[in-house]
Amino acid sequence: MVRLSPYLQKGFIRFELETRVDPPEEEDYDPIKHVARVKEALIGEIADLLSATGHVANRNKLFLDLWNREKKASTAVGHGIAIPHIRTRQVKDVLLGFARSTEGYEFAAPDGEKVHFFVVIVGPSFDPDMYLKIYKAVAEMFRYDGVREKLADTWTEGEIYRLFDGK
Repeated sequence: MVRLSPYLQKGFIRFELETRVDPPEEEDYDPIKHVARVKEALIGEIADLLSATGHVANRNKLFLDLWNREKKASTAVGHGIAIPHIRTRQVKDVLLGFARSTEGYEFAAPDGEKVHFFVVIVGPSFDPDMYLKIYKAVAEMFRYDGVREKLADTWTEGEIYRLFDGK
């Protein structure tokens, strides 16, 4: 199994997402448009998180790559989890980011649940093998009993690293 912690570097973890998108007035409320606005704002926050570390060539292009991918199909996989992912020219190495939300966000999940955990995977266009191995390892990580509960309860980066390495 791939160790995930080397790709989850310092600064790639956000314990509480800050994005807030208020729904419009009742008469103008369109749930599909509202979810799209929420998703766009969250993808922006995720792009900010990764680009603040200096590992991203162009934050705006990364945002557009992630947002265009999200518009094709939701990266929410159910059970409160979303895995936004993209291969892009904006990075030289695979980057892994983790963010969570206590309250959760509407993110067009297949089970209709709010998403509380976001694991973003950004890989270079020229290296599909490692990108796919990391995606598989992330998906498998959430299959273990108690992982979501432990991720919700931890407040240290060290504990996040251990959980991402299956310990």
